[in-house]
Amino acid sequence: MRLLVTGAAGFLGGAAVRACAAAGHEVRGLVRLPQQAAAVASLGGAAFVGSVLDPAALASAVVGCEAVVHLAQARSVPEARPGEVRVGGAAALLQAARAAGVRRFVVGSGYWVYRDNPGTIVEESPLEPLGISAINLACEQTVRRGAGSELEVVVVRPGMVYGAGSWFQEMVEELRDGSYRFVGDGGNHLSPLDLTDAGEAFRVVVESAPHGSTFLAVDDRPVRTREFAQHVAELARAPEPTGISPEEAVRRWGPESARLTSADRRASNARLRALGWAPRRRTYRDGIPEVVRRLAGPGVDGVRRG
Repeated sequence: MRLLVTGAAGFLGGAAVRACAAAGHEVRGLVRLPQQAAAVASLGGAAFVGSVLDPAALASAVVGCEAVVHLAQARSVPEARPGEVRVGGAAALLQAARAAGVRRFVVGSGYWVYRDNPGTIVEESPLEPLGISAINLACEQTVRRGAGSELEVVVVRPGMVYGAGSWFQEMVEELRDGSYRFVGDGGNHLSPLDLTDAGEAFRVVVESAPHGSTFLAVDDRPVRTREFAQHVAELARAPEPTGISPEEAVRRWGPESARLTSADRRASNARLRALGWAPRRRTYRDGIPEVVRRLAGPGVDGVRRG
């Protein structure tokens, strides 16, 4: 099929472009700057230069498309107000998609919309979005409310997607210089996902997810934050990571970020697996070593010790 991916030069957007193009789909990647076109081409897509906030550009980009995947983030438009790219962009893309007769609209969101949960998070678990998660939920709601009966809407909520970029690269750098901290004893759980597997999740959803469905995209093994950080530090030959008190976390990062960082999120991928997806990297221990080697350059031994 022919589809449009917004945020195509970004972390998740690039993974979605690569996965869909590799499966034989004709992928258009919306990028804001002409110099980002080469990155999309290297992933197998065809770049379309324009802003997700420009209705005219979107109207041209979606012509002939059967599906759109909205993954553009605020950092792609630095001058935009908070939420404008995710929510305002979703509304503009929705209008263009409906006018062009697009069949499917896939919203990329995140599992941070869920409430801190000591059990297992499934798609219907209680929500309590904080910070940027509230923006992601507003994006989901904007598309669901405005889709009408002719447009199929599917939401994907990835967990902690790691790869050679974005937050994971920042984590490795902080571990190396000794500034990384988890909250308390780091006993809260997170649910990781390899970046390539995240791209495959979007491909499978684009191809076969039922209208109105929501999917968590995580690997097979949740992990305690402390264990995850220790493993990355060991591979990167970085100092042993340590924790800070919840009170200090609030002082450093603010109450919302502190709560997000310390929340327990053991998520299930059962629904996505039932759709035919399976993670290539079943646990973080399968995927992290390769990513750290890529970040280190010639090899893990090239990462300096703290």
